Amino acid sequence: MRHIIVKSCGSHAIQLTPPIYCPPPLPVSSKVLDIGCGAGQTLALAYPDRVSFGIDIDFDALSLGRTFTDRVCFVCGKAEALPWPNDHFDLVIARVSLVYTNINTSLREIHRVLKQGGDLWVTLHPFPFPWRQVKSSNYKGWIFFAYIVLNSALFHLAGKQFPFLGRYESFQTEGSMSRALTRTGFRNISFKRGRHFLVTARSE
Repeated sequence: MRHIIVKSCGSHAIQLTPPIYCPPPLPVSSKVLDIGCGAGQTLALAYPDRVSFGIDIDFDALSLGRTFTDRVCFVCGKAEALPWPNDHFDLVIARVSLVYTNINTSLREIHRVLKQGGDLWVTLHPFPFPWRQVKSSNYKGWIFFAYIVLNSALFHLAGKQFPFLGRYESFQTEGSMSRALTRTGFRNISFKRGRHFLVTARSE
């Protein structure tokens, strides 16, 4: 029963998602990687005609995903250390997952595993998102929010980040992401703003 609920909820979420936040269509022969894939709903519903690849640090979510789809190859791991060879994927997607990583390291890994001319499709947090979360938080929430602001400012001004209690989180600007992507070797960078911050780029 649980896998039916996941399928239903995932399908409903995709149907309600504005078109700009849906991953792009691809030929069946294209290889796709989802970073922060969770239970694999996005891959299973957006690309049901192929076996795709997903990576996440949440072992329980991956285990759940294996119970409702055989069209996703699940791997437990981090964006900063992708266990695939160079030039392997045609598309890498990440729906609001890179914000919890060392973005520079993650982008280098993504660029490495993308084929030349491969595409990156990422949604990120704009500034209002962490602010909405912290308004109802206790003092610990405010302390972590201060870390997010400082980390985000450092990334914007110097292109660097630092972890807090072993984890990363930040929000991004067009300028900071454009510079980070360009340094890593991406071109054709574009941005769309809305409830989330959509970034697309091409590997060269």
